[in-house]
Amino acid sequence: MTPATTLVIVIRADLPAASAANAAAVLALSLGGRLPHPPAADAKDGSGEPHAGLNPHPVPILSATADQLRDLHRTVRADGDLITVAFNEVARQARTYDDYVAALAATPAEEIGYVAVAAYGPRSRITALTKRFPLYAADAPVTAAPDATHRRAGLFPAADDRRFSTPANGSERQLLHDMLRAQRNTLRMKCSNVEDGLARRAVPPSTLSLLGLIRHLADVERRWFRQVLAGQHASPLFSSPTHPDGDFDDAVPDPAVVAAARRAWHDEVTFADTFISNADSLDVEGQDSWRGTVSLRWVLVHMIEEYARHNGHADLLRERIDGTIGM
Repeated sequence: MTPATTLVIVIRADLPAASAANAAAVLALSLGGRLPHPPAADAKDGSGEPHAGLNPHPVPILSATADQLRDLHRTVRADGDLITVAFNEVARQARTYDDYVAALAATPAEEIGYVAVAAYGPRSRITALTKRFPLYAADAPVTAAPDATHRRAGLFPAADDRRFSTPANGSERQLLHDMLRAQRNTLRMKCSNVEDGLARRAVPPSTLSLLGLIRHLADVERRWFRQVLAGQHASPLFSSPTHPDGDFDDAVPDPAVVAAARRAWHDEVTFADTFISNADSLDVEGQDSWRGTVSLRWVLVHMIEEYARHNGHADLLRERIDGTIGM
């Protein structure tokens, strides 16, 4: 069950890894005693050995600029329902806690540089305040070397890859539908077995992530098949006129967000496949605010183009996470 509250730690983006680990540890220890609930109950392993209870919340480690950290700390501190602890340069440079207290008393608020901020509270409010921040060390090297047995232009290593087993000389509808299925399966494989890295973003300032691609393409499927061709009133699930990039910006490392994205993409693909199979012909038409009158044939070609473009993004994003390569 997903907790109703959440905890995030936001680290200054230029902080070296060792300093970031130190800052996160200081914040975790400082915040722990302020939380309203104790850690989860102790547990035992299969041999009966006890293990101390842990914090039950996922703890994403995000990154931000010094100015963003200052603004975040000020905003969270002003909200009586949220709990925050900040680690600043005054504390970082002090040799003892007494030195810190004395130096802090002599430093005007506007001159305090923030190193990291921890925030705890209702999930929706914490997410709203921190969703724009990328994961810390988004530009770190991959954690695993590429598999030397696979070529970059070779097939992606997956046991259930059936993308190119369909006929190459079938009807026009079959060929287009099979090609679209192949592109969808490429995205599915690129986003498999990497749950912890789905929300990891590309290099700043980009907000591209594998999770963002899933959310974006769920809305793209929904638009063309459900709204335009089927004529349903189907608003986007992950973006809006006031927040057009919500599909990417709100792709945060939250298990509930990941599950919702995967479920939405699956549902929209299922609807689209059923529509394609049941349509009278490829000449079935719908009305689109951008392209005017469009046919099912055009939509299929456009969807293949859409997935192919974003699968190129997925190639780079996946390699950056764990070194896995292949098309």
